[in-house]
Amino acid sequence: MSMAAYKAPYMLQIMMDDEPLNPRTDWDNFGHMVCWHSRYNLGDEHSFEDTNDLLKELVRNSVSPDTVIDLVKSGKADKVKLEYDRSAGRWEISSYDRHFQKWFFEATFEGKLDANKQDIFESLVDTLLNSDLYTLAAEKNIILPLNLYDHSMLSMSTSSFFGRAQHAEWDSGQVGWIYATPEDIKKEYGSLTPESYEKAETLLKSEVESYDYYLSGQCYGFRLYENGEETDSCWGFLGSFSDMKQEIASQSLPESHRDMVDHLHEVSDTVIRYKDYDDLMENLEEMEA
Repeated sequence: MSMAAYKAPYMLQIMMDDEPLNPRTDWDNFGHMVCWHSRYNLGDEHSFEDTNDLLKELVRNSVSPDTVIDLVKSGKADKVKLEYDRSAGRWEISSYDRHFQKWFFEATFEGKLDANKQDIFESLVDTLLNSDLYTLAAEKNIILPLNLYDHSMLSMSTSSFFGRAQHAEWDSGQVGWIYATPEDIKKEYGSLTPESYEKAETLLKSEVESYDYYLSGQCYGFRLYENGEETDSCWGFLGSFSDMKQEIASQSLPESHRDMVDHLHEVSDTVIRYKDYDDLMENLEEMEA
């Protein structure tokens, strides 16, 4: 798409940026975007095999052994138990197998709990289901789901596409997570207060929104001519077309000419970025004739 407007002595051209910068590789980001997809290379580079691998690392790095042990000892963990066998003098970790409908030993530890705390913690982290790992990790980290919509275009959101996108039940689903650790939040905001966590979550959502604009092709550039000479240009606008127009108007056009963005006409150039000024003027004149 290429659109143009003329108001003497200025001519403004706005077009799709067909070589936009990737926000996840070319920008500095606050959050960590981890995705898995069989056909698309999405998000940040990472080495996590799956969600379980990611959640285990977050728990290991941010949750104390006592917190994990207390959760399981209290019986609040799903399908995992930590019990002391007095007759054998050992702690036992068991997990419930839904297929066989029975409990199986995962690990045993001779002696007192305190003496085996770190080993028990590591074993529990390896045994817990994703639901409990997420609950534990989310106490200290901000972790938001990443949903992808793939239907004639790509779109990403922290919210489900169900009910707001055509055929979302078939063409959308979760592909990963975006998260920020306590260290990330403290570095960015100087503290770990509820206010800093709220700001961090908002920032994560804004990063996903920018990436969504990139994936969905909402990337623009413009050229501004004055008396036939190019005087300004910029690329890499990510956002809605209406927001981008207003930004150009407020930042690049004199106040007397800001209404140009409300009188844009699509011109024949939809591919070639650097179409000649005279050709653009000819297109506009033909439309007005």
